[in-house]
Amino acid sequence: MAAMRASLPIPENWPRAVLAGVEAALTPWLLTVAGAFVTYVATASAPGTGNVTWGSAVTTATRAWTLAFGGSIAVSEGVISLAPLGLTLLAVVLLAGAVRRRDAAQPVAVGIAAVTYTTTVAVIAVLSGVGSGRHVLGGVAVALVGGLAALRGTALPAPVLRRLGDAADPIRAGLAGAGRALALSMLVGTGLVAVSVAVSWDQVREIHDSLRPDAASAVVLVLAQLLYLPTLAMWALAWLAGPGFTVGVGTSYTSLGATTEVLPAIPVLGALPLARAPWALVTLVLLGAVVGTWRIRRSRGWRDVALTVGVFGAVVMLGFLVLGWLASGSIGPERMSAVGVEAPVVAGALTGLLLAGFAVATTVRTPRARAGLVAAVSAVRAGLVGEPEAESAPQGDVAATPATAPTGVTAPTGATIPTAATVPTAPSFASALTGATAPTAPSAASAAVSSDRPTRPER
Repeated sequence: MAAMRASLPIPENWPRAVLAGVEAALTPWLLTVAGAFVTYVATASAPGTGNVTWGSAVTTATRAWTLAFGGSIAVSEGVISLAPLGLTLLAVVLLAGAVRRRDAAQPVAVGIAAVTYTTTVAVIAVLSGVGSGRHVLGGVAVALVGGLAALRGTALPAPVLRRLGDAADPIRAGLAGAGRALALSMLVGTGLVAVSVAVSWDQVREIHDSLRPDAASAVVLVLAQLLYLPTLAMWALAWLAGPGFTVGVGTSYTSLGATTEVLPAIPVLGALPLARAPWALVTLVLLGAVVGTWRIRRSRGWRDVALTVGVFGAVVMLGFLVLGWLASGSIGPERMSAVGVEAPVVAGALTGLLLAGFAVATTVRTPRARAGLVAAVSAVRAGLVGEPEAESAPQGDVAATPATAPTGVTAPTGATIPTAATVPTAPSFASALTGATAPTAPSAASAAVSSDRPTRPER
């Protein structure tokens, strides 16, 4: 036991790590329960809600909260299992922020916070009558991602650095590039969803008005769709990558075309893309190239490039697999039991396109590749332009006329002094236009020699 403590010491700030895990798990659950209470109060007097109690409202809210971790809600003749990725990402951000805010961003303390977080998720679900299920495994995944996000920018322990050796920098570059690629990809997908909603706003508003919600129900409806915005962003990325997504059995939405059927009256579904856009694939390749040149350490050789690209591809593939799995599920019975994306296919397509741009950008940044690129550009320019020919300089050009060697001038005393080399002047702009040559101005020494004034005789 003493040896174990020596190899894995318990940090002094472990109570703060425990509090961080509990806080990060409770906050989104309390927000969900608060939303359920508002809905319950607003609809308590409506027909058909006489059997709804405070306890059942809490249970329903907890089931909705577990959707973020892969849980499900039973409805008439079906289930709802499509995860609101907005709530999932909120859980990750809250955990990372709680760990950093409580100054527990050390590997062992983060591990304690992650275990506490997962335990709290399971306890809340059991006490609320939901029980345990795959949402507990989802809680473990959220805890791992949130813990890694909390450790971002933290130096690795010295034993790990010694074991990695020269591979530490390429691995760090690959991890940083993968994180930026996932974040920027989701940002691009969110932007595409926003553009689609703006373009189809009339149809979206018509579906919303057809539901005739009261003020409270309208707020809840809008907030629920906002929580699903990252899920829709993942669908948009699948559309960009080519495989596309489905909203019910028999439907398909890809950048090469769409096959649609009757859809449920959900306002945001009025913005589903129907146009063809074969150019969409290029967007992800360019995004990968941007990530490869943005704050990525220049690789020193092909080994570093291979390691960086390999780590980048593995992490991006894993990230899109998890996001694709959470962005797929069921939203009702029969046809609506299959919505979302095929996670392995979409993750492979997205990773391949991003990896292509990232690999090219990373390879070009190596010293040997840069030297080869410069040599190739020089060779192309030489082939297109050819060798420059020697041009005859116009009369009076200083560069074209070599300077004459200094000449000797006999002084009255018999000594020989060197005179300045004769430097002709350049032709004026007017003489260049008329073709006339400007007279050469004599130098000071030659003017003195050519003077008619007699020399004084020697005494």
